[in-house]
Amino acid sequence: MAFRRRQQGIPGLYGGDARGLYGSRSYGRRSMIYGKPPTPLWQKILLAVLVVIVAVLCVKQFACGGILPKEEPQQQEQVQQDEQQPQEQPAAAPTGPSGTITISAVGDCTLGTDPNLDADTNFTSVYKTNNAAYFFKRVAKYTEADDFTIANLESAITDEGDFQDKGENSFNFKGPSSYTNILTKGSVEICGLANNHSFDYGTDGYADTKKNLKAKGIGYACSDLVYTAEANGIKLGFLSVNGTSGYDNATEMMTQAVKDLKAEGCNLIVGNFHWGTEAQYGVDAEQVKLGHAAIDAGVDLVLGSHPHVLLGVEVYKDRYIVYSLGNFGFGGNDHPMDFTTMIFQQSFTFENGELVSDASLKSARVVPCRVSSTTTINNYQPLPLGGSEGSKIVKDVNKRSAALKGRGAKFATKLDDEGFATVAS
Repeated sequence: MAFRRRQQGIPGLYGGDARGLYGSRSYGRRSMIYGKPPTPLWQKILLAVLVVIVAVLCVKQFACGGILPKEEPQQQEQVQQDEQQPQEQPAAAPTGPSGTITISAVGDCTLGTDPNLDADTNFTSVYKTNNAAYFFKRVAKYTEADDFTIANLESAITDEGDFQDKGENSFNFKGPSSYTNILTKGSVEICGLANNHSFDYGTDGYADTKKNLKAKGIGYACSDLVYTAEANGIKLGFLSVNGTSGYDNATEMMTQAVKDLKAEGCNLIVGNFHWGTEAQYGVDAEQVKLGHAAIDAGVDLVLGSHPHVLLGVEVYKDRYIVYSLGNFGFGGNDHPMDFTTMIFQQSFTFENGELVSDASLKSARVVPCRVSSTTTINNYQPLPLGGSEGSKIVKDVNKRSAALKGRGAKFATKLDDEGFATVAS
């Protein structure tokens, strides 16, 4: 429909005079376009119908997504949605140190004597005749070839003169402060102090022991203190617990110690446990329970002391429990009931901070020894044994291991060229 506007005094576009914009002339209320006849009514009706049809089709097109919806826009939309989805990131590679750390462990070291022992044959008399290097001279090639040697120090190292009266048939062991040189000469770097002789000379003697060890750079752990050290990028944590004062209490202390060491970021945790019964070759249920609990909590190697004899070795969850290493540098008696002992050694391999269990298990080995280099009397100088004597000690340990309810470790009865009995299973 043409838009009309009335204007006065403006000639028509097509030559009209004062007519409409398109040269129209008014006839009352009708306007007529010059040169165009009126549109027939039927055409107007047809046009209106066509307009309605087109409008309806357009509405359907937009409301229903089109008469023939195309797949391409949907595919594009799906691609966009996929691109917006967060991409799954690959798991982060484990980080941590890689390397190997070797630990050697020996049994009870009583560096000193009891006042009632024979002054001619006791530990002090032998020290005076020799020197600090004498005692571990014959085993030094093993203790020097590791990263750390651990011992159970079962005596006070103090110049304190008054011992604790523990009653009849009790022993009170001590050596002077200079005896720490025995440990340094013997390449013993760490000591466990949680045992029944650390307080033989009271709290002052105990404090002196810790002070004297620290002065020589020897690490130690006790019931209320853990120890950490590092070698080859591997952080070692060490704890010491006295199970003879009650296993419930020992378990509680062990659990807290492990938590503390983990908080320190230790890769490897070794525990020294004073437990069992003196002079008994069997392992009791409480030892097994505590040993298993320690490994469950995160201890990687359990070292036992107190029975003064060698006991079996158990494999639990790919970790070793050495129930007792017996005596070693033992000044507690010049004629001990059992002269046999051994050095336990294990290398722990780590990859990106994770312990390689299989390699670490297979690395275990022992050195069969006697607590004395003579057979007639204890001269306090441990001696590695080969041949039939060494094989017999290994056989005895294997037999005691096999008697355990759990999986007992087994070591080769034929020693290698270095004097080790390597683990067989």
